Amino acid sequence: MANGKKTRSVGRPRLPKGEAKGRIVPVRFDPDDLRLVIEAAKANKQTVSEWIRSTLRTAAEISLFHGTLHDAIESVLLKQKDFKATTSDISEEIKRRGLYTRKDGKAAKATQINARVRHHPKLFEFVEPGMVRLIRI
Repeated sequence: MANGKKTRSVGRPRLPKGEAKGRIVPVRFDPDDLRLVIEAAKANKQTVSEWIRSTLRTAAEISLFHGTLHDAIESVLLKQKDFKATTSDISEEIKRRGLYTRKDGKAAKATQINARVRHHPKLFEFVEPGMVRLIRI
């Protein structure tokens, strides 16, 4: 402290505990596996981190729920006129057909469907707010 003033540290202020972007999980890859991961990420036009996160999330959902939410959304949209529906209609149809349940045993909410659609722009697009269309058919 010089002249009664506090010196500021360089960089962004620390976030409160529990509000960080996410946890870092160290993973060791052998050179061949890393090369394969990098090529897969490039092929999907994603960063390596994005590709790893989306791939692991899909694998975890298949393991835990015997399918993924985006597979359930796709299944519903394939049966819709013009391959589009509202997120709330998709949620209701997924629940009715038993295509996907969350960890807590409840059906996927429209907000969760909205987030998943945004996370998979190669599969889905919003044609207007709350209205989703299947791209890949």
